[in-house]
Amino acid sequence: VQGTQNTSDTSITVKELKAGTLYNFTVWVERNGTNSTSSTIDTSTVPNTVTSLRVQDLTNSSIVLSWRVPLGPEQPPYTYWVQWLRKGSEQGTQSTSDTNITLKELEAGTLYTLTVWVERYNVNSTNETIDASTAPDPVTITSCVSTSGGYGVILTWSCPPGGYEVFKLDVGGKSFQDMSSCGSGVSLSGFQPAQSYLATVTTVWDGMRSPPASMTCYTESTGVIIGSIVGILLFLILLGLLIFFLKKRNKKSQEKQESTDLAFSFPGDILAEDFADHVRRNEKDSNCGFAEEYQQLAIEGHDQPHTVASAPENNAKNRYRDVLPYDWSRVPLKTLHGEPGSDYINASFVPGLWSSQEFIAAQGPLPQTVGDFWRLVWEQQSHTLVMLTNCVESGRVKCEHYWPLDSQPCTHGHLQVTLLGEEVTENWATRDLKLFHVEEQKALSVRQFHYTAWPDHGVPHSPDPLLAFWKVLRKWLNQKMGGGPPIVHCSAGVGRTGTLIALDVLLRQLECEGLLGPFNFVRKMRESRPSMVQTEAQYVFLHQCILRFLQQSPRAPEKKGVIYENMVDLLYENVAAIQAHKSE
Repeated sequence: VQGTQNTSDTSITVKELKAGTLYNFTVWVERNGTNSTSSTIDTSTVPNTVTSLRVQDLTNSSIVLSWRVPLGPEQPPYTYWVQWLRKGSEQGTQSTSDTNITLKELEAGTLYTLTVWVERYNVNSTNETIDASTAPDPVTITSCVSTSGGYGVILTWSCPPGGYEVFKLDVGGKSFQDMSSCGSGVSLSGFQPAQSYLATVTTVWDGMRSPPASMTCYTESTGVIIGSIVGILLFLILLGLLIFFLKKRNKKSQEKQESTDLAFSFPGDILAEDFADHVRRNEKDSNCGFAEEYQQLAIEGHDQPHTVASAPENNAKNRYRDVLPYDWSRVPLKTLHGEPGSDYINASFVPGLWSSQEFIAAQGPLPQTVGDFWRLVWEQQSHTLVMLTNCVESGRVKCEHYWPLDSQPCTHGHLQVTLLGEEVTENWATRDLKLFHVEEQKALSVRQFHYTAWPDHGVPHSPDPLLAFWKVLRKWLNQKMGGGPPIVHCSAGVGRTGTLIALDVLLRQLECEGLLGPFNFVRKMRESRPSMVQTEAQYVFLHQCILRFLQQSPRAPEKKGVIYENMVDLLYENVAAIQAHKSE
């Protein structure tokens, strides 16, 4: 017997029962000290819902869901029901007694809304819902036709079943991007006649890539014949000028070499094999060389206007009065009707290796700008957030806690943010978030990479944890095709933010060119956002990170002039050694 209770009414509420538990209730009447016969009924309380609902795996035709048992009695019987909808229309319902399920025969490149609830003793719990997309299907390349005398091709492929956002093309190592040319063909140029090129087309949908479809393209030889005739004619003209140009070239080469030797304190890009010597020279006399370099960056870009950021209606949106985005490079938001300044957020487009808008560097949100921050993520369709500060450091608020604390969604205007999962390590945390637009009924998956080991003052004492964090981030960015630029922020959005962006771009420059240009790239960033790499200590630390990476990188054997090979593989192979690092 769990309890006895009396009442003069014909109904009663029994409280403080356990969820999902079967109870036997017995009712009898007492009158003048005499009891009637009793009536009995069995009924169950509503079970708790599942926890930690997540997508464990997916293909172009299946989605694997997993969850944890609800709080309360964990012994059977539990029946889990899963329903999946596409564009609001029910596609199927399935039950299981396990804590995972594989949904099969789904359509490729399709967004599904997946709902899970618990049934116990014929009573259903509340629902848990998650959105997930299947991977896209590959295309079929139907033809590759040579054009322009062999200097171009027209590549045609069929539209894949299901959804697609963009197609990534690669022809002979040249990369292209096309939004909508499936079925109609796309014209590509920049090739050589009488050659063969391997062409691949990859479907991209919701940040996922299909297996590439491939075909060998053959360019015609007309261009070779015409080029030969023109070449012979030009040879006769050029022959008379050859000696003159060679002499002039040698003279300029000597002058350039002399100039380079004299201007080493104003460095250009540095060969990888010379980088260690460059660092050692600049470290002498208490980093005197680095101090001279950094001093040259002091006023870079400061004369550019920031009229919008300085407007009275936007003053409260800036955390620091001396860090204001320039008008030409700021990231504008869509204007809200009747709200002056609603298009402003303290964020700037920043160049990278391939694009002038490869990153967005942003200020850490204030309480009054959290909604604007999520508007920025939605409008830019950014799948990646990088946070390089703790919310509170040394008792001071450095950034508002802008994501949900638990699985309970937070709403900012028309946008609803849900925390789907979190993984915490010693030096960083990764969080999977879902951003849902209530009016448009569309969702965006976002992953936040939160580096927590950067000290409040100064720089990390060792490059190793940051290099390990960068490796995880870069692997994600390489896999997550499509979508908008990664959004990187710390507190002001210039110091730690600029250091990490520079580290990422420079290590990729090393991979592509065997060169490193820290000074030039920091100067380039400062043309887009003030004070990027905010302190001399951060500038020195950037060099130390690159040097540590080079020290951990094996040299490529028997390839004169090539210092590092298979850099993409190397970025991943080094992680075990980096993560095993013990603080010195």
